[in-house]
Amino acid sequence: MVTIKDVAKRAGVSIATVSRIINGADNVGEQYRTAVRQAIEELDYQPNAAAQSMKKRTFRTIGMVMSDFSVPFFEKILKQIERAYRNNGNLVLFVNTYEDPEIEKKGIQFMVEKQADVLVIASTGKNEDYLARLQERGMSIIFIDRRSRDHPFPSIYVDKRTAMYQVLEYLTQMGHEEIAFITGPRHLSTNYDRYSGASDFFYEKLLDPGKMRYFFGEFSEEYGYSVMEELIKRGNLPTAVLVGSAILASGVILCCKDRGIRIPEDISLVSFGDLACGKLIEPRLTYVYDGHKEIGKSLIDMIQTSFYQPLERKNIVLQPELVIQQSVGKVERI
Repeated sequence: MVTIKDVAKRAGVSIATVSRIINGADNVGEQYRTAVRQAIEELDYQPNAAAQSMKKRTFRTIGMVMSDFSVPFFEKILKQIERAYRNNGNLVLFVNTYEDPEIEKKGIQFMVEKQADVLVIASTGKNEDYLARLQERGMSIIFIDRRSRDHPFPSIYVDKRTAMYQVLEYLTQMGHEEIAFITGPRHLSTNYDRYSGASDFFYEKLLDPGKMRYFFGEFSEEYGYSVMEELIKRGNLPTAVLVGSAILASGVILCCKDRGIRIPEDISLVSFGDLACGKLIEPRLTYVYDGHKEIGKSLIDMIQTSFYQPLERKNIVLQPELVIQQSVGKVERI
């Protein structure tokens, strides 16, 4: 079994330094912190496994590593976890990754150092080998809103492949053929599933998949605005825009407002997830419900279970719900 002494030897520091870093002390140089983190990863050292006595404590630490807690979906999930666990001395720690695998890796290492009882993560997909090793060493890890393509982790997510199929079916029923899809990074499992759903739809309906344009970038208002602006400048607007998140939808809406493009008269809009202030926006946005209430409830149950026993490595897959409102117009064909 790998010990703290092995980590200290590999990192070239004292055992006391390793202990301070694992326990979150601030008075340690960054070069030593980096060396210890690297040694921990290389040796597959798991502080929790070497400190089982800590499991007897009455308080718990929940680590949450998400892309951006300012995104309404993740903010709602965090609030549910805080309400459930920020009592009786429990601690909820969180890290924003902004879909950057290097920031994500540091965030995971931070949670390991803080001896988190459970790690909840919306994975970028780039650190899953590392996460699998941590899981094998005894760390409880739960995926939300994402699934792993290569390793079995407990996970909770909405079936975005089916959701994409349903959205495209609705848009084509409304007469839309030219569709633009704006979303975040290409490598995310969510976008892989959405692309697969689109492929299923076009293949089964014998439609031309070339009618749909894909724009992979980042989940931000700025990216939604920039893609919409480019579509307007080119002068070949699609009849409908589909976006991978509400924050992208806000960018598209703002650009349309600035450029005098009317929704849904000039262009239709559908989003994965509703706007934070959706009830105040006219026309009301048609969107795929993100399942945050159900995900939060299931997540709390899984976290509670993880405190007392290993989690079953199964996927909880929620079925999508398309909420039809006023942002999609019907295209009349002559």
